[in-house]
Amino acid sequence: MGKAVYLGKVSLHWCDHCNVPLVAPRCGICGEKGRKVKITPPGEVRIGFEGDLKILNSALQRQFGCKLQKSFVLFNRIPHYDRMDEIIIHGHVIGNLRYDLSKRDFMLSLRMKGAYLLNDCIKKGWVIADKGAVEPVLQGYNLMVPGVLDFHGEIKKGDEVIVRDPEGHAFAVGTAKMNAEEMKEFNRGVAVKIRYSNYGTWEKKEEPTVEKVVEANHRHLENLERKGVEFIKRIKEEYASLPLAVSFSGGKDSLVTLLLALDSGLPFTTFFLNTGIELPETVEYIAQIEKEYGIDVERIEAGDAFFKYLEHFGPPGRDYRWCCKVCKLGPTTRFILEKYKNGLLTLIGQRRYESFERMRKGSVWKNEWVPNQVSASPIQNWTSLEIWLYILWKKAPINPWYLRGLTRIGCYLCPSSDLADFEIIRHYYPQINEWFYYLKEYAKMHGIPEEWSESSWRWKNPPKWAGGIKAKREKLQIEFNGEEWKTVKFSKEIDEARARNMLWALPPGSWRWEKHLEIHDSFLKEARSLLIRSQECVSCGICLARCPVGALKLEEGIKIEEEKCIHCLDCMGKCPAEEF
Repeated sequence: MGKAVYLGKVSLHWCDHCNVPLVAPRCGICGEKGRKVKITPPGEVRIGFEGDLKILNSALQRQFGCKLQKSFVLFNRIPHYDRMDEIIIHGHVIGNLRYDLSKRDFMLSLRMKGAYLLNDCIKKGWVIADKGAVEPVLQGYNLMVPGVLDFHGEIKKGDEVIVRDPEGHAFAVGTAKMNAEEMKEFNRGVAVKIRYSNYGTWEKKEEPTVEKVVEANHRHLENLERKGVEFIKRIKEEYASLPLAVSFSGGKDSLVTLLLALDSGLPFTTFFLNTGIELPETVEYIAQIEKEYGIDVERIEAGDAFFKYLEHFGPPGRDYRWCCKVCKLGPTTRFILEKYKNGLLTLIGQRRYESFERMRKGSVWKNEWVPNQVSASPIQNWTSLEIWLYILWKKAPINPWYLRGLTRIGCYLCPSSDLADFEIIRHYYPQINEWFYYLKEYAKMHGIPEEWSESSWRWKNPPKWAGGIKAKREKLQIEFNGEEWKTVKFSKEIDEARARNMLWALPPGSWRWEKHLEIHDSFLKEARSLLIRSQECVSCGICLARCPVGALKLEEGIKIEEEKCIHCLDCMGKCPAEEF
């Protein structure tokens, strides 16, 4: 399990009187103060939809032979190698549902509240301890074979089990250290490694409805809405010279941002960036939102940019995100440059609870990759549960992929996805198998062990738990030799005309090219960057907005119009060709 990640205040309360979750200390129905629910940071709690409950019930059926009936369940995403959630029912964490990398399936690890909840319905996964073993287990000892009175006949080593006393009361949970046959034959050894032990009961209550949950949090949601609208109006006043737009991705956070913008009454445009590797239902969902709210969503099309440059860069990774720059930021930069010459103020659905990077950005920021845009988030401090409650309060359409079990919406082959996400996508969108077939072929072609295509491909420098196999990625190497004037040596043949053109950005007299290219040692860093860009450019267009005189253009790669260039080097911001 990963370390706890604190990205903001972790707040979840439960009104035991009304049996509803609260995002504020007091219940909006009865006025009573809620009980604080202890959950793992960062506290990204979401409401379990049909797909989530299907996954949970599948694990319950497989492990214990039972299912939940019409339960209101919350899922709290917690740090782990892959996907893992704390399962919250009636304000109690009943266990952790994790995606097991070795079994390629979801497994539920129970806490005592989970054992009390399931004890009356389980058909397997149980062990009965004799009276003499109960007290030692309660004191923290494991259940030894001599203390086993009975057990389900299909128990396998490593199974999650509920331990009962002779009267059938659940009093411990743990992991079987033996198969059923071994428990029967052996007379010594650990039968169950105990994780939790205690006596208790499960109080049956009426399941809360969505309507009741929204009602209990109504005042808090109104307050959030008011602050979000005030933020939008304030930031528009601060950047009065810039037109206002909403970046709508089809995800839950951008949906709430759009709803707040609509409520503000301010004029704005809306755009959707189609990366070319979006899930079909997301593209259809954009049209649904247009119809629902009577707005026009402008499409920014990246086209085949991802597959066009896939061989050039190789498969993307979490620490190697060339795809975001080529398929998202580049097209966005060009769109703003063409439509909004003086820049754009864009509302983006970003929240602090998503990552350290987004927490540090704050509510207003400028992205160095998109220099002609000011970004602002009216939901920066909202939690995931507040987002979902707001959407349900407004009865807004929900992207169907959330209902199927995904927790984030984006490109279907995104390396930031968990393996669990790919399994969910594969069930509804089998075309994703083409991507994994490509990864296997890529591994063969480049002499990489095939196991790399299962998990390691998602990093440039993969962690050991993900396989730790690196792909070989070649790039242009440049050497400088000499004293004041450095002679340049390239690791492979280059396009000299493009190199000469890009070097034009340097101050006059800082380079010369007769028999060999020579660079004055005052500009080696800039020269290296320009030379790499001249050979590796993928026409993303990010640098276009940096030039103050419009001397850059795309012509099978970036090109400097030499008669316009003033050698200011403002174009030297970050570049995918150089970074990746």
